[in-house]
Amino acid sequence: MKTTQAGAVKKKQAWKTLLALLILAGFIGLMVYAPNILIALFFPTLILLGLLASFGPNFYKTEQRLATSQIRSLAMGLVELRGTVVVDKPLVSPVYGKPCAGYVLIIEDGKKDDDGHWSWSRASGEARCNDFSLQDASGEIRVIAEGIDLFGNKSPDDYQPMGSSRRQGEILLSQGLDVMLIGDACERDGLRVIAQGKQPKAVFGVALTQDVENRRVLAPLWRAAGFYAACVGLIGVGIMALTPEHIAQLHLPGPDTYQQMVELGPVYKLLAWLYREGGFQIPFMAAFGFFLAMIVVLMATSLVLPKGIRMAVARVLGAWTGLGMVIGGVVTLLLFVAQVDTLKLFLVWMLILVGTLVFSIFEQRKLGAAYNHFAKRVGKASFGDEDA
Repeated sequence: MKTTQAGAVKKKQAWKTLLALLILAGFIGLMVYAPNILIALFFPTLILLGLLASFGPNFYKTEQRLATSQIRSLAMGLVELRGTVVVDKPLVSPVYGKPCAGYVLIIEDGKKDDDGHWSWSRASGEARCNDFSLQDASGEIRVIAEGIDLFGNKSPDDYQPMGSSRRQGEILLSQGLDVMLIGDACERDGLRVIAQGKQPKAVFGVALTQDVENRRVLAPLWRAAGFYAACVGLIGVGIMALTPEHIAQLHLPGPDTYQQMVELGPVYKLLAWLYREGGFQIPFMAAFGFFLAMIVVLMATSLVLPKGIRMAVARVLGAWTGLGMVIGGVVTLLLFVAQVDTLKLFLVWMLILVGTLVFSIFEQRKLGAAYNHFAKRVGKASFGDEDA
């Protein structure tokens, strides 16, 4: 969040709330009156939103193209630094009263549903920061904090109640915190400092090193997943656009022809059974049936294949099981609720299985890197808890 002047509070803009309500109303209207149009527009809209979100400067996008510099050998211009925070003039945090160089205060309003579960939305926010220093193994440099973005859109880990339906939390830029900083290296009063650049949208922000490292590992995986999702989504739109004439030309069973095509083979018998039952089994097959089938396959491979090949196959099958079960189960359930034709529902499920299998095979290195990274994090956290 961008830092503000003392006492200035950043409130949620009214137009954003109105836009969210309009989108929600449109979604509900399409879901009720035109579910097929909603399904056809879902993936293109998702891709468009992803493209729009990628425009403009961003801390994490800028971080990907910058190399981390040492303070001692710092060049002038836009730089990325990693170091620990040294508090020069401490502020007192508004929630817990802790000393810090800067803080982000988040206030949220809550609503309680009929089941007693709370949902929270951000009502306002405030970010303040004094000048501080950043220290690494090679030296120390002063940071002019005016205009700095503290922690982006990160939310607090803990909240304190402010009443019956309001809570507040804070994120602190505290002494010794390990952070990544992007800013403009320049000279002020003869001293080298980090400050906001002169360009209108120059990136100037600080983030937790752990968050940056997590993003570095996940970003390639998300990009690959987005590409596969776009391909599968476009093919899925084509499936949803099939008319009865197209289905007949492809010699596939439809709601009026499945009984006559039963004798053509086991697949036609399966589709006829699904048509007779209304297709409600497909979401269960996509989730639980697929999971149980993959457990059997994994057990079989562990008995038949050699150890080296077995481990490689198990990693692929494990990723396929998780992705296929979750994505297939959720998507087919939504399509079933929207009363999509049984054949189209079945074809979309098969498409998801093929797409997740290809992703699990060809993106195994990225999946493995993400797994190893977070497993190491969990191991360090467990070791720290034992020491405590």
